[in-house]
Amino acid sequence: MSVKAVTSARLARVILFIAMLLVVTPLIFQLGISFKPPDQVFTNVLSPFTTTPTLENYAMVLRTVPIVQYLWNSLTFSAGVTLGQILLALPAAFAFSYYDFRFKNFLLALVLLSLLVPFVVTYIPNYLLLAQLRLVNTVPGLILPMLGVSLGFGIFLLRQHFVSFQKDILEAAMIDGASSWQILTRVVAPANRSAIAALAVYILINTWNQFIWPLLVGGGRVESYTLTVGVQMYFTNPEGGNVWGSIMAASVLTSLPTILMYLAMRKGILRTFTEGAVKG
Repeated sequence: MSVKAVTSARLARVILFIAMLLVVTPLIFQLGISFKPPDQVFTNVLSPFTTTPTLENYAMVLRTVPIVQYLWNSLTFSAGVTLGQILLALPAAFAFSYYDFRFKNFLLALVLLSLLVPFVVTYIPNYLLLAQLRLVNTVPGLILPMLGVSLGFGIFLLRQHFVSFQKDILEAAMIDGASSWQILTRVVAPANRSAIAALAVYILINTWNQFIWPLLVGGGRVESYTLTVGVQMYFTNPEGGNVWGSIMAASVLTSLPTILMYLAMRKGILRTFTEGAVKG
């Protein structure tokens, strides 16, 4: 290996290490402060950990915040959006992969162009529509407009995997009399389970971390709070506004499900996105 290549590799490692520190450091402080007694939170601000850890902050959160209700709302919201987007992206990606129809390239370009439109610009029209349908402060109202968020990304990602699938197998299925829906559900989708699962985890995590939209649509009723909204409301509540250890504990409880899910499926997620980047 040349000197230039070694230098480039070392520089890349340094940059990645710095990036890792920027990402991990807030999480370490969040976790450490959540175990600090209230009187030690500001005693040594440079050290996130304490020699006398306690579960008092978590106990306070569980006593004062309806975590179970917020957790159920977040799970329903995230699972509904994930399932809906997968059901929409699968047939669309299948059609763009294996069928020729008028304006195919133009429609695919529109799908990719939709990625440039931030969801925030649709907040007002979506809210007005939900108000007319009387879906404000309801979980279905949270889910329906979110079905289009990053849907173009899901269609494109799955298409990149579908186009590499052996067409001989599809032709054999057609000769056996299989319909397009049967080919998708019994041949193509099972063969791309890892890609579909990785996309589902990505959508789930992205939806789970939403804050502004759940606050706008579901923030008017406590029963509709998601975890992210509930933690923010606890933060602004006089009972929790000055208890930073409990606030960090609530944040840990909010982040834990998605972190565990990512750690359990990180290899499949990384493999799916790297494969999708090179397949044409």
